[in-house]
Amino acid sequence: LLLKCLAATGQLNPGDCVDLDFDHQFIAADKKDAKYSYKKADGYFPGVASIGGVIAGVENRDGNANVRFHQADTLERLFNRLEKHARVVVRNFRADCGSFSEEILVVVSSHCEHFYIRASNCQSRYVEFMEHEDWTETDIGGRHCGVTSLRFGAMLPDMNL
Repeated sequence: LLLKCLAATGQLNPGDCVDLDFDHQFIAADKKDAKYSYKKADGYFPGVASIGGVIAGVENRDGNANVRFHQADTLERLFNRLEKHARVVVRNFRADCGSFSEEILVVVSSHCEHFYIRASNCQSRYVEFMEHEDWTETDIGGRHCGVTSLRFGAMLPDMNL
């Protein structure tokens, strides 16, 4: 229904190349089956996909479920709806570290040209980051940062990430 509405209003057209953002958003709910979350309230964390700031897909899940729980299945259904029903091309996919898993990367990489998924923090990667020398200094949101690109050879080596 969301995709049909976007098409009817001219916000999404067959053949469009789009950037797709995905995240789990907390929705507080005072319902019997709502779970207490790290947000210190009862509610749900549906997976929400947006294109240009406009919601293009929502799929609910248990409030206490890990964000990776069945996320690959959710994304597969979402990509299929976008490709088959809306007939758009997902050029870029962006997500936070809740999408950083091999299973999810396999799904995402099979449906888009580029993907940008923030890596989860871990000690083994921290050492590699600290030894890396090719950093560019920049300001992001008023904060001074170093940015770079790193290969993830240990994860899915056949994909040349």
